Amino acid sequence: MKKFLNAILAICLALFVIGSSVIITMNIKSIYYNDIDKLNIESMSNLSREDIIENYDYLIDYNLSWKADEFELPSLPSSHNGKIHFEEVRDIFQNVKILTIITGIISIIGGIIQIRKKEFKFLRNSSILIIVMPVLLAIPIAINFNACFIMFHKIMFSNNYWIFNPVLDPVINMLPEAFFMHMGIAILGIMVCASVILQLIYHKVKS
Repeated sequence: MKKFLNAILAICLALFVIGSSVIITMNIKSIYYNDIDKLNIESMSNLSREDIIENYDYLIDYNLSWKADEFELPSLPSSHNGKIHFEEVRDIFQNVKILTIITGIISIIGGIIQIRKKEFKFLRNSSILIIVMPVLLAIPIAINFNACFIMFHKIMFSNNYWIFNPVLDPVINMLPEAFFMHMGIAILGIMVCASVILQLIYHKVKS
């Protein structure tokens, strides 16, 4: 039973870190702001920097807000299928937020109980789980990011609405694949840092 509880707690803590990494990265809008210049998004989208930022900020706020409004970009048109896709994307992020909150509560309560019992293995096990995830993900991404990008969408969505027509959904012109790769790298980076911190805490409290 002790090993089972440690395993459950380690999984919950790992899921909490992963979910938090996604949410934190989404809130770091400067990643995209920097990419506007690096990836020549202004010329790709035929939009001014101000319009690009306004529409991007709307996308982030729409996905992370608890309030479910109809999807309507500030200065760009959207097709019916495009709106459905962004609503589906929002649902994914809302589920990530809920999962992060639930696993966070379990991790705090379970962590306090286990630490009082001098049971620290969940920290080590969670650290291992968190580090294994980036490694397993980074290998195929490094080999062929485009194929991984397509596979991710096929797994996450039951339709092909994510394949945008730039004429009907010009927002796609301001969201190059390289940007998503940069976001993925940031998420993996936060996960690795969290894994290292948990490992350091484990060795400190165990000694």
